[in-house]
Amino acid sequence: MNRTYIPAGEMAPLTLPYHDSGLSKRDRVLLASDLLPPIDFICFLLAGLIGTLLYSLFVTAAPLDASVAVGRGSVALIGAVLAPFVLYDRNFAAAISRRHMTALIGMFGLRFVLIATIAIAVGAASQVFASLPPSWVAVWLGTSAALTALVRVFVATKVRALDRKGAFTESVAIVGAGPVADRLERHLRDTKVDHIELLGIFGDLPLGVTGSSTLPVGSIDELVELSNRRAIDWILVAMPIVEEAPLSAIVQRLDVLSIPIALCPPSFGLRLPGEKVEYTSNGMPVMLLADRPIKRWNAVLKAVEDALLSRILILLLLPLLGLIALAIKLDSPGPIFFRQRRHAFNNSEFDIYKFRTMRFSEETSGALLQQTTRLDRRVTRVGRFLRSTSLDELPQLFNVLKGEMSLVGPRPHAVNMRTEDRLGSEITGNYAHRHRVKPGMTGWSQVNGARGATTTTAQLRRRVALDLMYIDGWSLRLDLKILVLTCREVLRRTNAY
Repeated sequence: MNRTYIPAGEMAPLTLPYHDSGLSKRDRVLLASDLLPPIDFICFLLAGLIGTLLYSLFVTAAPLDASVAVGRGSVALIGAVLAPFVLYDRNFAAAISRRHMTALIGMFGLRFVLIATIAIAVGAASQVFASLPPSWVAVWLGTSAALTALVRVFVATKVRALDRKGAFTESVAIVGAGPVADRLERHLRDTKVDHIELLGIFGDLPLGVTGSSTLPVGSIDELVELSNRRAIDWILVAMPIVEEAPLSAIVQRLDVLSIPIALCPPSFGLRLPGEKVEYTSNGMPVMLLADRPIKRWNAVLKAVEDALLSRILILLLLPLLGLIALAIKLDSPGPIFFRQRRHAFNNSEFDIYKFRTMRFSEETSGALLQQTTRLDRRVTRVGRFLRSTSLDELPQLFNVLKGEMSLVGPRPHAVNMRTEDRLGSEITGNYAHRHRVKPGMTGWSQVNGARGATTTTAQLRRRVALDLMYIDGWSLRLDLKILVLTCREVLRRTNAY
């Protein structure tokens, strides 16, 4: 059967711009498992209280003196400390989605027996059990087992419900050609088709490639374009002959996307900067070549940071926003807000919001792109003050609320912006890598002297280098540090005009 190229636009309907939440399907599965350890800690402590109540009601109604209370609390604490480590199963939610229930029940039983054994041994060695009747220990362990088991039943029920809705179904794009790609496609279809959505086989191949697949075929550029429209969870590379140079070239082109890229099946003997991971949907091992820069709990923390701080700032700044809007309206005719197309996450585009600081005309409405210069005659009186104090950037808080931007990240450059009459991608090959995270209102570049217009290629290269440093070293602490340093830069009015 001959494959035919299908334009990327026909592979998925073009609707609203796609904005990634920062959490992949794999992240969601792992997060469901990560929630269990702190809950287990609470369950063992709570079991101590419930066990004491049950013991008093059904075993003996003897008064609870201080020494007995301390002893029971100590034993409960020993179990609570052990539970998050011994009972933790990183693949719990993934195993639930694969319906491996028997194995999970057996593993839970073995681990709980291990906790009970360690707790009893520690309690006996430390003389904590000296004042505790064995019947209370049995009631406590039974209550702990019941509570932790009920929590797992509840999580399993929720995971299965989400699974039935397709929440864990991963969309996969194959990059490769020939029999190897065909075998990979058949393997993915045969093993767990209900958890995998195959999008197509991509690669810079000649027309009419022969193969057994009925999947649509496109180029790598079309795969990049498709990622702007919809979520892609994995890019799996399948090559007939794995050589480092061609493989590195493929990764370099796809690394601009915030999508895990893996070589499958793993090729032995190659020195590649990767690690073997378990493929979530069917357990197939792959060699990870590139991954999301911010994922799992880091992605949750950043999302919470943006959602919480942006709402607080908008509420606090509402009176100021109203005064600025009135000043702009009284100063010059035209709209209050200025919108411009900017580069966003995964090389997509969005409309950024700013207060209008220039006289309204075709040039300032975005039809003609020209970076602002010092003493620019297009800037209004109110606009000059707003730009020097960076108050014109405040409407971008609404971009953050919409999920198009983050409070901290690489500053979004205007589409087709040129420096020394050259596009950013023509100046540095790493330019698009700054789009692997959401753009920000402020960033590491802005607090390190790279604020304002980029008029030289050296300035652009330095800004890109600083942005990549931020992406590779992200932490919540770094974000908060940048927000504090931004206040200092705004007061200094460095490169703001």
